[in-house]
Amino acid sequence: MLQEFVGLMSPKMKSLKRLYYLINKLGPVRINTLVEQTGYKHSTCSRLVEELVQSGLIYDSGLGESKGGRKPSLYVIKPDSHYLIGIEISSLFTTVLLLDLQLTIVAEHKLKMLETCTPDYTLRFISERIDQLLEEHSVPHNKLLGIGVGAIGPINREGGTLLSHEHKLDGWEQVNIIDYLQTRFHTTVLLDNGINLAALGEYRSKYWKDADNLVYTSSGVAIRCGIILQGQVLGSKLDMDNSLGHITVDVHGRQCSCGAYGCLEAYSSFPSVREEIVRRIKRGKASVLQSMVDQVDDVQFHHILDALEQDDPLCYDVVRDAAYYYGIGLSNLIHLLRPDMVIVGGGLGANLTFYEITAETVQQRLQHYPNCKVKIVRASSGYNVVAVGAGCMVLDYFIEDKQTT
Repeated sequence: MLQEFVGLMSPKMKSLKRLYYLINKLGPVRINTLVEQTGYKHSTCSRLVEELVQSGLIYDSGLGESKGGRKPSLYVIKPDSHYLIGIEISSLFTTVLLLDLQLTIVAEHKLKMLETCTPDYTLRFISERIDQLLEEHSVPHNKLLGIGVGAIGPINREGGTLLSHEHKLDGWEQVNIIDYLQTRFHTTVLLDNGINLAALGEYRSKYWKDADNLVYTSSGVAIRCGIILQGQVLGSKLDMDNSLGHITVDVHGRQCSCGAYGCLEAYSSFPSVREEIVRRIKRGKASVLQSMVDQVDDVQFHHILDALEQDDPLCYDVVRDAAYYYGIGLSNLIHLLRPDMVIVGGGLGANLTFYEITAETVQQRLQHYPNCKVKIVRASSGYNVVAVGAGCMVLDYFIEDKQTT
């Protein structure tokens, strides 16, 4: 029945779709709550819910507490009624996940992206692993709801095309991944930018019931953000997922790779942090990094993280400054969007020192608005959030409707 929740629908089918969405979000949930949320008559709501039960999409969880009589029914979705495939294609790994409808990871496969990973090789890997996952877990093709793909770099969502690789590798121009997978599996295939799907995956996995507006930020090789407004991913035809990195935090500051001066990326990205650390060492500052590499120019991100673990003063100072500017950038974003929550992620965001100073800076700059209770939280430690968000995108395609959010 879930496949019938797309396109032209009868009024009854629209009502079933709305109820399923609410049960997915609110469950375990009672009939009375669904009546309040929808405005349907109790008898109508009960009849429609029973139809969803008979179709195998929901069931009574048995969690209702009795107050002396019969236990009330509390409904939840049946997570194994259908399955989802979530895929992430990044510069480091290609990840393929099998997910149930509660976005629980059933199984996964990863491919380390080496120079030999051409588009043809990567797409064959994805297809073979999907077949393997479905076979090993006895999932018939009619129970595969669809395939979601997240990619870092310029994409054409409508055309289903990867326009290029994140690191400009040859052969990745104009790769139509949607056509390939639709021809191979005859199912719904959707594509979106990785940072949007990271925001969606984090939101739906942890914060869906508590927040309507969320910003997911990532500081790594570049600075990116994905935005959830009123429960929906804020999409755009323009690929500006790295625009957060080019907001101005110091009008008289360093020159950025974009040519402007004072961009956040010139202070709070990994390349800028590394460049500043190397510069200080070359000017005579001491660091434990000097014992880790033969030449200071060989310093990489993992060396810096190791140095931070050893409380290296030089690395701490540079990362503290980077976090301060990151906090300025996030406070500007908060002033504009007024989200309920901001998530700090990425390679630098995962560092506790960077996160704590960022959060402290944001709170200091929001003191003028004492009623602003925005939460600054660290991203989940899992590395599959984009692929989980890709699977979630497929589920939302079938069950979300503007009137239900």
